[in-house]
Amino acid sequence: MDFYIVTGVSRGIGEAIVRKLLILGNTIFCVSRTMNEDLVETASSLHIPIFYHEADLSERKSAEKFMQEVFTHIDPERINRIALINNAGMLDPIAPIELADPLIMEKHLKLNLLAPAVLTSLFISHTQRFNIPKVILNISSGASGFPYSGWSMYCSSKAGLDMMTRTVGLEQSTQEFPVKIMALAPGIVETSMQTHIRQTDKSLFADKDKFVLLHEQGKLISPETVAEVIVKTLFNPGIPQGGVLNIDELRHFII
Repeated sequence: MDFYIVTGVSRGIGEAIVRKLLILGNTIFCVSRTMNEDLVETASSLHIPIFYHEADLSERKSAEKFMQEVFTHIDPERINRIALINNAGMLDPIAPIELADPLIMEKHLKLNLLAPAVLTSLFISHTQRFNIPKVILNISSGASGFPYSGWSMYCSSKAGLDMMTRTVGLEQSTQEFPVKIMALAPGIVETSMQTHIRQTDKSLFADKDKFVLLHEQGKLISPETVAEVIVKTLFNPGIPQGGVLNIDELRHFII
């Protein structure tokens, strides 16, 4: 049996990934602040085991509790493969840093950087003796390597996520039963985050018009397209350990 742990599944990329994983033989663990009832109903109708947790991963104890609960449902004797997909994240605050709310800044960094670090730590700890394919995928962003005025927290948290990916990849490369870890910048995806960007006051985000134009020109990627690439490549052994890839680079690994 294949086990998948996916965060941020209430909508967008996370939801699309889980829908692609609704296949007999898979068991899925989902977490988001609010339950995606349609996703649960669909899984039930297809007789796919799905465990849904409502939790705010920006709260460290909630992230720890979620992962601990996941492994109470996993029998090591029944695992063929296992993956953690760290997708949950937020964009706010969108503003020059001197106008950003410190409370939102703190929540942002806890959700975008601390939560995937905590979940990664616990995933590796729980699976370190499993001699099976084990993968962690961190959903990053092109903003990790390109500064946008008004996105000081977002650019920084995604850059941190990429570096964490590289560092953990280096650590795992010396292990007897390593976990493969990688990060993906999925491109500009048509999600609620993009809607939020287009509705932001230009005084807070100077590059707003760029994203409005991309939407008007139909150049945004659908969550379903991103999810399909992820599901088709997740366990490809050719992906480099600690790799930080964009969606076009990941496509090359589709078998």
